[in-house]
Amino acid sequence: MTNSKDCSEYLPRVQFFLDLLGNPEKKIPHYIHVTGTSGKGSTVHYIHSILHAAGKKVGSTTSPHPTSLTERWKIGNAYMSKKEFIDIIETFSPVLDEYIRTSPYDMLSYFDLTTAIALYYFAMKKVEWAVIEVGCGGTYDATNVIPYKDIAVITNVGLDHTQLLGKTKKEIAVRKAGIITGPCTVVTAEQSPAIRAILEMQAKKVAAPFQTISKKQVETIVTDLTGTTCSYQGTEFHTTAIGAHQSMNASIAIEVARSIGIEEKNITKGIEHATQPLRMEVISESPLIILDGAHNADKIKTTVNTLQQLRTHRKKGNLYIINGFSGDKDLKKMISQLAILHPKAVACTRNTVNHFRKVAPPHDIAKVWQTYSPARTEIFLQPMNAFSWAQKHVTKHDILLVTGSLFVGSEIKDFF
Repeated sequence: MTNSKDCSEYLPRVQFFLDLLGNPEKKIPHYIHVTGTSGKGSTVHYIHSILHAAGKKVGSTTSPHPTSLTERWKIGNAYMSKKEFIDIIETFSPVLDEYIRTSPYDMLSYFDLTTAIALYYFAMKKVEWAVIEVGCGGTYDATNVIPYKDIAVITNVGLDHTQLLGKTKKEIAVRKAGIITGPCTVVTAEQSPAIRAILEMQAKKVAAPFQTISKKQVETIVTDLTGTTCSYQGTEFHTTAIGAHQSMNASIAIEVARSIGIEEKNITKGIEHATQPLRMEVISESPLIILDGAHNADKIKTTVNTLQQLRTHRKKGNLYIINGFSGDKDLKKMISQLAILHPKAVACTRNTVNHFRKVAPPHDIAKVWQTYSPARTEIFLQPMNAFSWAQKHVTKHDILLVTGSLFVGSEIKDFF
């Protein structure tokens, strides 16, 4: 686990840079801060859509981006434009020079800069509500520089980024609880009493009201290619996102919206119109082609469950998988779950668009598949070639699942 002393300068260096920018973070009236091992991106999309439906000027951040860097920042229905991005970078350039000359801290990281861009952009555009997704953990994450917040959301706590956050769920929970920095409302869907106790302890320290969502309050009515119909506390909602796990993500957003006084009609509308790029995204129905950015064991589990549900409606056809992972993932844990789906063949590849992210070698992915499944494996250094292979083999009755990496999914979406 990374020692906290190693992280102690993360937030001060971001704050130093924001001070040089004139403190844009203090010009945004309301913040909703979202962390968690799984579901935080979807939850951000739901909250954003609800606030937009309610007529609020809302901006949000998500990471990583599906296809283009500018998709990390959204206001209303629009992502940041390339021109806006260029203008911001031109503004930042002399300020970064001043930072290098005067700062007592290390150089800003890539994520530090994307966070600063978000806060500057939202302040410039006079955003009323900023929904901010944590990059990793909570306590020392660059996003925790925000000076106050109305809501702190912790979707759940699982084992991911263990080399940074800790080897156990309790250690990771302490880091995620770090976003509870003042008397904001805390909303969590974590089901473990032991983990919830850690989160609640931090909430009590800062007099933050603590709200939990239990599985008993959430029901998935149906999930199919049109999306998911669910109910929370007896009220029915529909989202175009596919999968029973989306019921809980939507319920978190509903609870957040209710806690800040959003009307029910706008909550319903917001859930209905929320988009989930590369989260069980269907880009073809014949054959069924699904792009899925599941990139940790918890997300893969929900992907497997959702595919099993969808296959009950398709009596014919085989499953093919295009698989790629980042270099820090537990391949055995993730592939052993995917093997439950009994694919006919698997194309092992890697992303070629994000040079900041180390990839798992396709050969290593294939070796793990051969341990857990009799499926035929193919190795491709380029996702384009993996997709060309799939086009030759997948018939109209088959399913093609692209998963394990958001970036592999985004590349294949571009080819399609």
